[in-house]
Amino acid sequence: MSQFKRNLAEADAIGLLSELRRGATTSVQLVETHLTRIEQAHAGINAATHIFGQEALEQAHRLDRDGDKTLPMFGLPCSVKETFGMAGQEVTAGSRRMQPEHHVQDAEIVRRLTAAGAIVIARSNIPELAMTAESTNPRYGRTNNPLDIARVAGGSSGGEGALVGSGGSVFGVGSDILGSIRIPAAFCGVVGFKPHSASVNQRGTWPTVTGATRSWLGLGPLTRSVRDAELVYNVIADSPVSPSTSSTGRLVVPRGFALTMQPCIGNALTAATTALTQQGYRRDEADFGDIGKRYLQIPQLILDDFYDSWIRLLSSPAQRFSPWTELLRQLIGKPTIDSGLLRWMLIAPVMKPRSAGKVNAITAQFAQALPTLGLLAPEHGRMNSLSLKPGINGMFTSHTMGNYLDLPSIAIPAWKYKDAATGLPPSISVMCAPGAEAKLFAAAKVIEQVLN
Repeated sequence: MSQFKRNLAEADAIGLLSELRRGATTSVQLVETHLTRIEQAHAGINAATHIFGQEALEQAHRLDRDGDKTLPMFGLPCSVKETFGMAGQEVTAGSRRMQPEHHVQDAEIVRRLTAAGAIVIARSNIPELAMTAESTNPRYGRTNNPLDIARVAGGSSGGEGALVGSGGSVFGVGSDILGSIRIPAAFCGVVGFKPHSASVNQRGTWPTVTGATRSWLGLGPLTRSVRDAELVYNVIADSPVSPSTSSTGRLVVPRGFALTMQPCIGNALTAATTALTQQGYRRDEADFGDIGKRYLQIPQLILDDFYDSWIRLLSSPAQRFSPWTELLRQLIGKPTIDSGLLRWMLIAPVMKPRSAGKVNAITAQFAQALPTLGLLAPEHGRMNSLSLKPGINGMFTSHTMGNYLDLPSIAIPAWKYKDAATGLPPSISVMCAPGAEAKLFAAAKVIEQVLN
């Protein structure tokens, strides 16, 4: 690949927009560059479930000829999660058992991106039924981390993290109900932003969540920079944010928080908090000693909302799906679903609430929370064994609490503090109250500058 094309594949969206608008490059060149990068990386990372090569090039030609260069995403190649509907495409959720869901129109988030001038060049891989942190499934196979293919890319928006992290996509969009944007961003060395659940219209995306966890689900971008995350969010959100007029605010530091971190992550977190206090943020401490109790309630609510629908989706008209029969099939080497999804289903008899009253008692106890994922990308198979084991897990309490409280949350890579043994970057997250997104982006830009 030439130096020119390599630079195009690594510049952020705002930088590329500048190049497009002053005529230094074209939409066709950008699409060709990123399609080439996906093709070169595909055998190693397997991040794309469908590539729109010819369609994307035709759209790029039209934009170069007749397009409005003032569009906020003019000519930018992007990717979308496989669970986001696109006209003429099927949502399979990576499952061979689930009946595919055919879409005759684009999901609203996709419509807004293309109306703003973005060009969708690929759909991205996920875990089966989008419910584990390892993006592997029976239909499309396993997505590998672009920084180290022996490691996971995260999930459930793992294909997006891998495409953006490998330079195959300028940005991507995914969904996050338990860290599914921020985990892949953290593992693949990119920025990931999970908005408040009501910020981005979810029409046309899978699944439709109606139970107690409906406020946990947010749709948002994975990008090459914080300013790109703000750009994409302002296109897909119902209410775009104005730039913050203040460079200071209140920084809440948790006390008594159930949190475990690898040393490089702790060093990056210290640098991030120091940068904000030096910027003028007021540091306050708050007691989060009950975070462990809240964390233990998460699988109860997830299973209450999803277990019955999983059984329905995996059943055929002739036979109801049985997790215990599936366990036997997996033990003899004849699985029909992903082992990570099966882990969820096997804990249901113990964890699933027995009554609506029990669910209401849990949801009434929502409390406060703060940032960070406590580990670097583990090797394949390790993430599910860590994240789906019983008990309080301090490596995951922080990012799940962002969903528990429906807080906007952004993950920022820390390349300056990469792990000496693996070369992998830590990731630092900051959260805010809904409505304070402008302040969040401003703080994230301060952190990004210090950590990179």
